[in-house]
Amino acid sequence: MKRQRAKEIAQILWLVPLVAALGATSVAGQQTIANRTTRAAAKSTRKATVTPPTMTAVRLDGATIHVDGRLDDPAWQTAKPATNFIQTQPDPGAPATQRTEARVLYSNDAIYVGVRMYDTHPDSIVAQLARRDDDIYSDWVYVAIDSYNDKRTAFTFALNPRGVKLDLLLHDDTQDDGSWDAVWDGAAAIDSLGWTAEFRIPLSQLRFSNSNNNGNSNSGGQVWGIDFMRVIARNNEQAFWAPVPADNSALVSRFGKLRGIHDLKPPRHLEIMPYTVGSATTSPSDPGNPFHRSVDPFGSAGADIKAGVTSDLTLTATLNPDFGQVEADPSVVNLTAFETFFPEKRPFFVEGSDIFRFSIGLGDGDLGNESLFYSRRIGRRPQGEADGDFVDVPDATTILGAAKLSGKTAGGWSIGVLDAVTNKEYARTFNEASGLESRVPVEPLTNYAMGRVIKDFRQGQSAIGAVFTAVDRSLPGVSSLSFLRSSAYTGGFDVRHRFHSGTYEFAGSFVGSTVFGSREAIDSVQTSPVHYFQRADASHLRYDSTRTSLSGFGGVADFSKIKGNWRYTLFGQTESPGLELNDMGFQSNSDLMVYGFWGGYQQYEPGNVFRRWSVNINGWDGYTYGGEHVSLGGNINFNGQLNNYWGGYGGVNRNEAVLSTSMLRGGPAFLRPGATNFWAGIYSDSRRNVSFELNGSGWFQDATGSRQTSINPSIELRPTNNADLSIGPSISWNRDALQYVGEREANGQSYSLLGTVDQTTISLTARLNYTFSPTLSLQFYAQPFISAGAYSHYKVVTDPRATRYADRVRTLTPDQLQFTTVDDETTVNVDVNGDGTYDFEFDDPSFNFKQLRSNLVLRWEYLPGSTLFVVWSQGRTDYVNDGRFSFGPDVNKLFNTTGTNVLLVKVSYWLGL
Repeated sequence: MKRQRAKEIAQILWLVPLVAALGATSVAGQQTIANRTTRAAAKSTRKATVTPPTMTAVRLDGATIHVDGRLDDPAWQTAKPATNFIQTQPDPGAPATQRTEARVLYSNDAIYVGVRMYDTHPDSIVAQLARRDDDIYSDWVYVAIDSYNDKRTAFTFALNPRGVKLDLLLHDDTQDDGSWDAVWDGAAAIDSLGWTAEFRIPLSQLRFSNSNNNGNSNSGGQVWGIDFMRVIARNNEQAFWAPVPADNSALVSRFGKLRGIHDLKPPRHLEIMPYTVGSATTSPSDPGNPFHRSVDPFGSAGADIKAGVTSDLTLTATLNPDFGQVEADPSVVNLTAFETFFPEKRPFFVEGSDIFRFSIGLGDGDLGNESLFYSRRIGRRPQGEADGDFVDVPDATTILGAAKLSGKTAGGWSIGVLDAVTNKEYARTFNEASGLESRVPVEPLTNYAMGRVIKDFRQGQSAIGAVFTAVDRSLPGVSSLSFLRSSAYTGGFDVRHRFHSGTYEFAGSFVGSTVFGSREAIDSVQTSPVHYFQRADASHLRYDSTRTSLSGFGGVADFSKIKGNWRYTLFGQTESPGLELNDMGFQSNSDLMVYGFWGGYQQYEPGNVFRRWSVNINGWDGYTYGGEHVSLGGNINFNGQLNNYWGGYGGVNRNEAVLSTSMLRGGPAFLRPGATNFWAGIYSDSRRNVSFELNGSGWFQDATGSRQTSINPSIELRPTNNADLSIGPSISWNRDALQYVGEREANGQSYSLLGTVDQTTISLTARLNYTFSPTLSLQFYAQPFISAGAYSHYKVVTDPRATRYADRVRTLTPDQLQFTTVDDETTVNVDVNGDGTYDFEFDDPSFNFKQLRSNLVLRWEYLPGSTLFVVWSQGRTDYVNDGRFSFGPDVNKLFNTTGTNVLLVKVSYWLGL
């Protein structure tokens, strides 16, 4: 076994020594006299209280600006520049190492920004070419405009020296939404003094009111917040005009002031983007299947619409949306009872999603994803099933249309309303004996709606908000879909309050939910993995098969110190047994009360060895509403970066023995043994053309012999200034002695079956980006994935809460098991009481799953806002009931499997009216 494992590591990790050797060339010569001098200046600067700077915008008054990146139009000299940039890294508080000048002009329809980046070594400017919105290793200049002047929100635009464009939306002061896209012009040029950048930002892409925001009226006209950031890649330097804390505790609230804007009226903008798409799909032959076509053509058309309803609110709508250019989700093998969370990637739902967020989660684990709004519910794969010799089910539910109204008023009200309608979907079935084809409903006509409102106080330092969601399904007369809820509603409120100059923050939220449906539908909710009301040992849960509705509540609160080197958080969360969010949200738990703390020390000032470092400690404890102890643990972790820009991280976590209410999938709670896990990683200087990261983790459980090990190296290459390649292999071994197998009845008794699964998983994620120009790029993505799990050492649960592990389970002997294989499918017969008679059987759950997902995307922005996509994607899948893992044969089998290919062409055209 050890020899085989060593062979597997060698096959996957052969490139790591090469990468480490190449990266090691960056460790020398970093600590210069200039560095030490800069740090001394930084320490002196930090002691001073910095007043946000002010600059003045100048009206063009008939002059024109040619956006070519050269700043040679005379009008630029009429504006006084913003200078004196201050570093946030690598030396927080120190003056920028190079001089920068930024100027702002405006007309009745646009804001113009010109920035001169002086550089004493212009030949060292890093000017990588990439596709739009790709935050590559390069020099950059950013301009962020808080036109609301709410100290919370900013529209941000960036250019690099090759004219690559990037835009994002800053919200909640420090959070960013990279999915936000605007239509604007920009250009850059390199010269003997350094480089220059010009921005033309149409007023239609900003949001502001007629009056001066937040009541700051004065004779100088409107006042906006503004800041500039310059990135000098070779120094790993970020410098701001309006200095911001290096600890990221504030950003928009620390912006400088832009004055001098007079008589600007918010435009009532209208943007229409019609699109057309055509595709052809080829798939493996399926003899006898009447639904199979060797080449399956498809064509469609639709439109995206964005309209300014008022100066503050924007209506965004999509009709018959197409998401064919969206990258596929990574492959996974999920052996738990719970749903896998995948992040949203579809542009309509991602863009501007900040206002629709309403999380009730904690941390970054399973609880961290819990939220009232999980947009992937809209357009999901149909939930119903159909029986037949051949069945054709749609891959996704058709979204007939969706619209959202969002914005922020001058009075500090953030408003978001979303509505989407998905079509009724049918599966086609064919019965060979009768020769009849039929249609079976698998998804009803459904309406999804959400409303969100937030009111800011104290210049964004405090806020209170409310939320409401509704899902309504058209189910009358559709008996095959009676397991679905007819309607589901949630509502709640949240508060946030910062005080003591923003040093401390209290935040909390409370939600309630109610679902309605048939007895079958509400029964499926009660017995789902989120609830397990049927547990016989849970006297506090009331299972009722006659229910036609279910209600519950939940909430989360935390008190935090968010500034300074020392920080901490005290938190608590509760979810009642009846809370149900999964019709429109994402929820993995209920019947839970958990509380805990986090504390840490973070050092941002460079020292003799470390450029920055931090140490953190966490602890938590949790119970069900019946007082069952279900969570107790803690961890300590660290991360740090050396002065040569190499770094590392690691930690150790301990979970004590507690009850698991879900391990037996609706059976009694099981006393799960304690476990310890650990992780560590190292990364090289990312400024180099070759950089790498290597991380690993491990896990072992008390008493059972369960354990897991994983190794995940990655390498990034920049062979030219317009190409980058990343390769990330991964390998893991997992032995779980308490993997749930099933429930069986025999001799008037119910038996919970467990097994030991030995699972090996390998994958490789590869990405290649090649950019021909800032508007034309080619992107390739591929992920081969193989996972094999062999089951053995079957057990029956005897006393699930026994103190000793040996008393909780009884391992079945080889004489009590009989394995029968027919047509590559294995059945296990069990003599559970050892009397020589087989009492029941089950299918061997061993598996060998292989999948390859890849796509190639050519993207051309032939006009601002208008794009052409040419996409080729391929998927290959193979599955056998065999838990043996063999690297070579499995890889050959995967690549020899016939795949499904899709060729898609999509054209959209942006109209600004």
